[in-house]
Amino acid sequence: MINKQKKICFVVTLPVTFKAFVCPQAEVLVQNGWDVTFVCAEDPFFSADIPKGVRYIPVRMKRGIDFFTVLGSILSLFRLFKREKFDIVQFSTPNAAFYASTASMLARVPVRIYAQWGIRYVGFRGPTRFLFKFLERWCCWCSTIIQPDSLSNLEYSIQEGLYHRDKARVNWNGSACGVNLERFDIRQKNNWRIEYRKMIGLESHHLVIGFVGSIRRDKGCNELIAACRYFFSAMPEARLLLIGDKHFYDTIDQELRDWAASSAQVIHIPPNNEIPQYVSCMDIFSLPSYREGFGLVIVEAEAMGVPVVVSDVPGPVDAIRHGETGLIVPVKNYEALATALQTLLQDHAKREAFGSAAAAFARDNFEQNEFLRRVLNDKISLLSEANPVSCHV
Repeated sequence: MINKQKKICFVVTLPVTFKAFVCPQAEVLVQNGWDVTFVCAEDPFFSADIPKGVRYIPVRMKRGIDFFTVLGSILSLFRLFKREKFDIVQFSTPNAAFYASTASMLARVPVRIYAQWGIRYVGFRGPTRFLFKFLERWCCWCSTIIQPDSLSNLEYSIQEGLYHRDKARVNWNGSACGVNLERFDIRQKNNWRIEYRKMIGLESHHLVIGFVGSIRRDKGCNELIAACRYFFSAMPEARLLLIGDKHFYDTIDQELRDWAASSAQVIHIPPNNEIPQYVSCMDIFSLPSYREGFGLVIVEAEAMGVPVVVSDVPGPVDAIRHGETGLIVPVKNYEALATALQTLLQDHAKREAFGSAAAAFARDNFEQNEFLRRVLNDKISLLSEANPVSCHV
């Protein structure tokens, strides 16, 4: 055990990241006697959403690059880290990772964890790629440990020269927080399927391809919509169910947006807290993204017994077993995506077999309670490695 109460600070840019990925881990840490602090950009409503016992400290941070904001954010975090003397600082998301990795290194925080949930520069070209790769390498250099949320992103990072293998490790089989099988309860699937299909105007004979996430270019939504347009006229019973925000909808080709808006075969549902219920309506889930850290929505869909179709990029390839729980297709190839989707829609037996295997795969490899148990042990181990004199397990 550790002689004093262990103090950890999580830093991200926006509160939504805490809600999506960090809150379950924070709850477990608090239950085990840790002092937990959240730091992100100011949000007047965020305090009501954080787990009991977690402290929230807002620091000015925003997306994009502004010289004075960068310096101000780093200085604010440096002062905070020096004052609070955290044992561990964990950071993720591009801006927050740059600010916090720099500030925690200068403040000499013993354990500095870069939760590498995706690699931003993968989708860039030219000078922008060069800049963001430099920032990525800097965050890795400032950290004492890097924890990608997928084995394929670990290997990609090593190949890219971002860090050496002995400086990084993946918790269990990957993901940022595991899949909550109490929330994604496959036992409720049939009831939810009937109720929510009726709610959104879907009949029992409709074959539904689903997507969950921000509807934007780098999530592969151009290819997904183009793939559906490619064969939907030959399958009048097919439907595309898009669940997510349209903040970056203008990155979708205008022609595809016009088709989606005019087609009775395309349904859009805004972001909501009933994702398991809507996933139950799907016959296939697809995430043809250009880049992902892991793609938690993939294993969430699998947990509900829904076969998946994903692109062959680091992250998603770890969340699927090709030919067993779903299919992997070449990234940015709408024709290959269309073939895979149409093949599964036309083969009920294969969908059933894939769905059954998918539910077992998610349960056995990404169950949240087991994931969090391993994360807790990992953090205790990191503290012990950093300070073996005062820490022992």
